[in-house]
Amino acid sequence: MSTNIEGKVVVITGGSSGLGESTARHLAELGATVVMGARRKDRLDAIVKDITAKGGKALAVTVDVTKREQVDALIQAALKAYGKVDVLVNNAGIMPIARLAALKVDEWDKMIDINIKGVLYGIAAALNVKEFYKVAIPADSIARAIAYAIEQPSDVEIDEIVVRPTVQEF
Repeated sequence: MSTNIEGKVVVITGGSSGLGESTARHLAELGATVVMGARRKDRLDAIVKDITAKGGKALAVTVDVTKREQVDALIQAALKAYGKVDVLVNNAGIMPIARLAALKVDEWDKMIDINIKGVLYGIAAALNVKEFYKVAIPADSIARAIAYAIEQPSDVEIDEIVVRPTVQEF
């Protein structure tokens, strides 16, 4: 069965475990080429080995998303290996749990560096690859995206969905 995922090059930060790993494995099974970035290269290499053993395409790149040059290198590695980047999944993130009164300011700083700066570095690196706003999104595409969010199983909650055109004229 052919899907719109087949043949896409998908870059995933935080790809060595959890949501990033599961997303990489699932998309690879659906025919995407996955480029996974994370700090734990040994873990990434094991996942790539498993994906490729099953006939998928995957690449591992060591990256710390708090370092802009490393995020740029992740996108460049995808471009060098596959010639394009279709999707960036800015997945790397942390959520330390502590009462605000505990004043764990160092944890707050780390969370901001990873969850905010890391995401922005990913966007900045990917925007160099592609012009995103050249053609408006058709209304039926928006309707399908909303339906996708609603139809997820009861154990999955989608609080936000950001839908952007891949191209749009100004």
